[in-house]
Amino acid sequence: MVKIIQRIKITESAKKELGAIKGVCQVIPLDSVDIRKIKKLESLDEQIGCKMIGRKYNVGIRKVLSSDVVLSLMVDKEYDWPENTIQLFHKGKMIGEDTQDKNIIKKFTECNDSFVMGNIIFYDKEALRNSDIDNPISMIVTEQPCPQLDPLWGISDAVIGIPSSYTHDYLQLKICADQKQMLGSFLVGFNIDRIYDGIFLIDDNQVNMNMKDTKIKDEKCQLPL
Repeated sequence: MVKIIQRIKITESAKKELGAIKGVCQVIPLDSVDIRKIKKLESLDEQIGCKMIGRKYNVGIRKVLSSDVVLSLMVDKEYDWPENTIQLFHKGKMIGEDTQDKNIIKKFTECNDSFVMGNIIFYDKEALRNSDIDNPISMIVTEQPCPQLDPLWGISDAVIGIPSSYTHDYLQLKICADQKQMLGSFLVGFNIDRIYDGIFLIDDNQVNMNMKDTKIKDEKCQLPL
């Protein structure tokens, strides 16, 4: 019972910290039903979401979904959108990535050896031509740090993942929100630190706890490659 209360308090402190970030409209806790549904949506996205390029691996979402606690951030245009979230590889070589820098995009748009698609730059146009079913380009969607949660007691391994449009639509339907206001969504995952022998505060009351140093076992996300 005490462990459950501590988990709730840790999660609430995380929600409060994330809710204070500029551009965050709502912070939504996700339960096991949500996570199972999102795993299926992200698996679908990895299978069909990158047909124009090759294969897609959302490393950030995989890590988030294997965390002890998963929250969703619904954000508007004032949110500080992360940069360099996508890396493109072909035959073991990085051939492209995304950027929000308009000057860099303009520079590579004018370069004959490069190709620009939206905010994604392919540094090696030849690799794009040479990719095929046997040697496809791989798109890696990277994990992002979550420095706002790092200092909080009881939290470790906090990470942000960028979900697919399928998951974004699912989250908007879940909260019945104004889709015009909420332009994007992110998933935040973190683990609960090991709880050692000691005194913890619960609603201003001190509770003595004698617990063995046991590690919480992660339920790994099983998305097919």
